[in-house]
Amino acid sequence: MTLIGLNARIQLAELIRYPAFTVPSIGLPLISYLIFGLPQVGDNVHAANAILIGFAAFAVLGIAMFQFGVGIASDRASAWERYIRTLPSSAGSRFAARTLVALLFSLVSIVPLIAVAVLLTPVRLDPLAWARVLVALLVGAVPLALLGIMLGYLLSERGALPVTNLIFLPLSYAGGLFGSATDQLPGLARSISPWLPTRQWSDLVLDFGLRGDLPVRQLFFLTGYGILFGVLAIHGYRRDETRQYR
Repeated sequence: MTLIGLNARIQLAELIRYPAFTVPSIGLPLISYLIFGLPQVGDNVHAANAILIGFAAFAVLGIAMFQFGVGIASDRASAWERYIRTLPSSAGSRFAARTLVALLFSLVSIVPLIAVAVLLTPVRLDPLAWARVLVALLVGAVPLALLGIMLGYLLSERGALPVTNLIFLPLSYAGGLFGSATDQLPGLARSISPWLPTRQWSDLVLDFGLRGDLPVRQLFFLTGYGILFGVLAIHGYRRDETRQYR
């Protein structure tokens, strides 16, 4: 736990001093919500709740994908990262620290979304529902954070940004984070949507957060995705370690 805390503190300090990451992480989800989410709401309380939750997940996903997928690939080329890798810290402790930092930034990024939604839309959630939504967002963020870590160690520095963008937007759209139900999607997106981790996450947040139901199927799928992405992330980490220090 000491190593995890130390790694998390170092990574958090690095990101806070890097406004090119922090400002877009907070600003992009808010701008996207204002442009694409707000016009769908109207006076419908249920739509206001569901769209806010979807865009909150979109904010969390963006941090998980870009902090890890792009950030790790970029870090791997730095002298500082090569030095850090020589210290007595396991892959698991570093992954856990990155995940904690991502969850913290995720909480920060959804605060402006919630503030704008409360001011401009008929969002109505009681304190217990807010708590359930937060838990569901954080639970679903873990396997997506592992996906980002996997991409960060499997992709090159130049390839990380375009590949992550190609994965991020389809996952968001087909996964329902923009408020689209599966039957509202076009043909190809509709066929793959039920199998995407983001669709499982979206259903988890809506079912558990808004209705208080425990969706066992979604938890099962998210756990499976988390194991798969975690195994591939460790493989990528070990492969990179062998190439760097052999």
